[in-house]
Amino acid sequence: MSENNNKAKCMLIMPAFTQSKKAMKRCLFPLGLGYLAAVLEKEGIDVCVLDCIVEGYNTEVSHDDGEITFGLQDDEIKKRIREYNPDFVGVSCLLSRQAHNAHRVCGIAKDVNKSIRTIMGGCHPSALPEAVIADPNVDNVVIGEGEGAILAIVKGERSGMVRSDDISLEKLPWPARHLLPMEKYIGINMPTSVFSPSNRVTQIEFTRSCPFNCSFCATTQFRAGYRKREVNDCLAEVKFLKNKYRIEELDIIDSNFIVDKVWVKQLLTGLKELGISWANPGGIWVGGLDEEMLHLMKESGCYQLSLAVESSTPRILKDIINKPTKLDMVKPVVDICRKIGIDLHAFFICGFPEQTREEMNNDYRFAKEMGFTSASFNIISPLPGSRIYEKYMSEFDDIDLRKASIPHPDMSRGDIEKLVEKFNRSFNSSLIYRNPAMFFKKYVSTLLRKPSFNLLKKLFNRQ
Repeated sequence: MSENNNKAKCMLIMPAFTQSKKAMKRCLFPLGLGYLAAVLEKEGIDVCVLDCIVEGYNTEVSHDDGEITFGLQDDEIKKRIREYNPDFVGVSCLLSRQAHNAHRVCGIAKDVNKSIRTIMGGCHPSALPEAVIADPNVDNVVIGEGEGAILAIVKGERSGMVRSDDISLEKLPWPARHLLPMEKYIGINMPTSVFSPSNRVTQIEFTRSCPFNCSFCATTQFRAGYRKREVNDCLAEVKFLKNKYRIEELDIIDSNFIVDKVWVKQLLTGLKELGISWANPGGIWVGGLDEEMLHLMKESGCYQLSLAVESSTPRILKDIINKPTKLDMVKPVVDICRKIGIDLHAFFICGFPEQTREEMNNDYRFAKEMGFTSASFNIISPLPGSRIYEKYMSEFDDIDLRKASIPHPDMSRGDIEKLVEKFNRSFNSSLIYRNPAMFFKKYVSTLLRKPSFNLLKKLFNRQ
């Protein structure tokens, strides 16, 4: 235990973030760490949270490979750890692409005090626990959801590679937002949907996991089955956010929150009464949407949905992705959303070895035909823990969401990357003539609130 205090102290850290210079720098409230902090605090454990991204958002380090790392510098992280003097340091690592930043924070903690016990959690350590704990600076690895596991580690009940028990969402406290600088997130105002029309936005989660088993997804492999919170608890948290932080809009980050239609309709009816805007920018299952649901979404404050279309080729959807989506579901949803005024973004995945160049071109044509306001054409990435990773793990050296890591039989990696970049730039910039009014609403109004020429280029290049 820390000197002058017989109570365990735990510091939770979100490391700095590395990405392409071309990408938009988002700044999201770290819900995962917020939940962990709330659970620890509820058990009487002294806890603080350091989000290096929000605290050092304007600090950038450029790299020779065209990337940047933004967030607090190592010296400042070391200073913060030393000042708090924790017994435990928990480090978040959601993406394998960010593993080097997470490992570096663990090393910094050990530099401050060798007796600090480090913990790493998130999708990456859940997928590759042996590789992560091989780092002498990492003492514990959480596999799966972290609330129960980190509590057991800090209490001294478990150590090493700790697999999480199933978490009941009904018993979870709300994220400990009071331990983080909420006004900084709100002031930076770069949520998942950077086209947000509101000035005071925060992230929220109503459900966890997804009942589907898409081959490219790693999240469902480490989280327990699909679960949802009590509707009254969800609405109470929204009301709290409005009253406490004057939140105007919710960034709903659920993987797939429309699985249980009865529950969703109850939630949307409650949101309608609260009067708050919301978007679901992470991707929503097309098959869960119908006219009644979409009208209720609009009435409850929805202004944007992101459709997880993934592919315009039925064979790819069924045999490669394992997505329960039929393409004839898409057009009716598009027509209704256009009629009632819900903005539609769409996600596509390109570069599967089984996918031809013509099928990739068809994705672009399908997006144009459907008339989505905007679209993200992404390169298939072998995320550790996904079935795609297991299938091709012997064929790639690096994981980068913007690069073609998996060899293609008929296209070079460079060809795939150029094609996808062209799709993103061409499709999103073409809105100026496809729908001039929406172009002004989506892009020009965003730039008026967040003036930046670099942002303009990034808006067109990748959503």
